[in-house]
Amino acid sequence: MKFSEKYRIYASISFAVLLLAIGVPVWWHTTAVPRVSLPYVEIDRLSDLEVKIGTRIVIAALSRDRAESLERSISKAFENADIYRVEVVYYVISSSLVASAFTPRDLEKIKPFSFDLDVGQLLLLETSKLNDAVLVGSKRTIFFSTETAESTLIRVLSEWMLREKSLALTKNVLAQPTLYSLDEENRRRFPASPAYDVLITVVNPDPEKLKVTWDLATMSEEYVEPFLAELEISSNFSVKSQWLYFLPLEVHPKRVPDSSPLSRHFALSEDVLPQLITPLEKKLASQVSLHPTINFVVYAVPCDTAPLHIYTRTGHRSKTNANVEAFLSPRWGGVVLINPPLESCMASKPNETVTVAPAEATIVGTLLAQLKLLLGIPEPKVFHGVTTVPSVELKLRDWEVDALMRVRTIEQLTSAKLTLQSLAQLLKEIENIVITDVVGNRIKTALRLVEHSAECLSRGDLSQGFFSSKEAFVAAEAAFSDPTLLALLYFPEDQKYAVYIPLFFPVMVPVLLSLKNMHRYYFTRRANE
Repeated sequence: MKFSEKYRIYASISFAVLLLAIGVPVWWHTTAVPRVSLPYVEIDRLSDLEVKIGTRIVIAALSRDRAESLERSISKAFENADIYRVEVVYYVISSSLVASAFTPRDLEKIKPFSFDLDVGQLLLLETSKLNDAVLVGSKRTIFFSTETAESTLIRVLSEWMLREKSLALTKNVLAQPTLYSLDEENRRRFPASPAYDVLITVVNPDPEKLKVTWDLATMSEEYVEPFLAELEISSNFSVKSQWLYFLPLEVHPKRVPDSSPLSRHFALSEDVLPQLITPLEKKLASQVSLHPTINFVVYAVPCDTAPLHIYTRTGHRSKTNANVEAFLSPRWGGVVLINPPLESCMASKPNETVTVAPAEATIVGTLLAQLKLLLGIPEPKVFHGVTTVPSVELKLRDWEVDALMRVRTIEQLTSAKLTLQSLAQLLKEIENIVITDVVGNRIKTALRLVEHSAECLSRGDLSQGFFSSKEAFVAAEAAFSDPTLLALLYFPEDQKYAVYIPLFFPVMVPVLLSLKNMHRYYFTRRANE
């Protein structure tokens, strides 16, 4: 009897060991949510990460006193800047350097005096061959005369080139949207994205009476695509074009009273312009892409409502070309209205087709000007005595591209920081979210790139700082939107125990009761000994 009892106790012990020492740990491990360890402490420290764009400004003046005075004034003007860490150096040059330059183009072609200016750096070059106070070149050079006031140069640097206040507002709005409000530029600019689709649409509402002769594909290839090729450093662009027919305006223009038949025209108030976007949006098919779509619509006005002009809220015509009316919709795109020749409309018979030959240069110039505004390259403010070298073939100026890179760098860097911190907080609070190796690597990569971007910006490497911020932005967004994060959110802990307890409880009861027999067996034997 004792022999059988002994083996019965040993069997109970083996069952308990298998179940409690092996079975329960294996079950716990196999049912645990896989979570890769993340650098939560480093992500929390991103709040203290200082982002300063190191910028080198070179002064080339005709006298040492002038150079030193400018160096002191510019350094003092930007010493408390939130975004920039400005380094100012100066050189004294000879007046013979620019003696042969008589036009703005001649100034930009000066070869003997050349500085190796990196991306984001600026050169202030003094010359006595200048009619205006300041001439902003197409590269990274600002020419100024001997009589130019220092305050004028500082204003050009602050509001045209560096745009310090605008960058600070962009950063603050992203970080604290409840405390700051968007200005006109931030409301109009498309948010940062690694790629954009540019969709150009020509709308002919009445093809039976109106014929538009325009090679849209050639226009896109010859003008739009080369223009966007200069911006490939910031984002990838895909240009698409299409024609739409039988799409009339859902707003009826008002005929201007007391206008003679030969001078008649119709008015479209600025108040109703947003109402034109909704019917167009339904037909543009701009939602077929995952990337933001920048829409440009060229609308051919029928003879029944031609010529059509846009009027401001005060009752005055908007300042546009005589045959082209245009308006901009923030973060959506632009619309250009092309009017047919009034003489052709008046001379045409009821069923006769009127041909419209758009002024291609004017329309393309309008579209590209709208595109610059939507991407974040605003038109420079008008200052007395400050001019720019005319742009050749609608090309972007180097300092405009640099300004766009700064804006996008601040946007991408701030967005990546906020995305990482929001994701880290979410993952800490909800322990049931799966963190795969892919998500973990993306988070770690984004963290490393954010720190590297801030370091590059601090030492003045705008180009590398921009690319690192772009990669950090993409990696952070990819980690935040990874579908594996939602894999087990539908199966919380209480449901897991509700499923497994009915399975394990019947097995655990005999084992737990056998523990009482094991305890009694060993303590009884020890007492008998």
